[in-house]
Amino acid sequence: MKIIDNFLTKTYHKNILEILAGDKFEWVYNDNITGPAWTAQMAHPEPPHFNEYGFTHTFWNEEKGATSPFAPFIQPLLYQILDITNCDLIWRARADMVTWSKEDFIYPAHIDYPFPNTGSVFYVNESDGDTIFYNAKRTDVADYKDLKEYDRVSPKANRLVLFDGDFLHTGCSPTKHKQRILINSNYIKQHDKRQALEEFS
Repeated sequence: MKIIDNFLTKTYHKNILEILAGDKFEWVYNDNITGPAWTAQMAHPEPPHFNEYGFTHTFWNEEKGATSPFAPFIQPLLYQILDITNCDLIWRARADMVTWSKEDFIYPAHIDYPFPNTGSVFYVNESDGDTIFYNAKRTDVADYKDLKEYDRVSPKANRLVLFDGDFLHTGCSPTKHKQRILINSNYIKQHDKRQALEEFS
């Protein structure tokens, strides 16, 4: 895992924050923001929790490329991240927003994709609601209820976190701020592209 603070220039970050927190940015409601694909719930289904909802906005995916009118503005961020991942391709990039919760809520443990990738979280706004990393891959553990934390990172505006996408991770709802806004993106090497595409064929 790698953490880089003040990743973007002050003005670029300020403009991203103003757009994503503004009233003209379109969010899509998701009843379960972490899945259900490739989550711990696949192996151990449980009734959905009331707090699992969130909002997303997809900027980029490998199949279609840019998918948002805001994609050209976000692409310099994605290319800058790509340059430090030792990967070759942007696979997916989306904005995520979860809202205030009265009590601490940890979303289900999950991986973003079931093939080799580098994941990243770019925190857009000042908030609470840590990102939790577990020292286990999805296939390493039989009971997802007994996962042990490897590390956690607290949100900080303009902070970037890079991590091995094979390892289980999750996020928490904010209890001290109205919303927690981030950009989640994934990057792959060229030689893993065939495997990645096969997963979606």
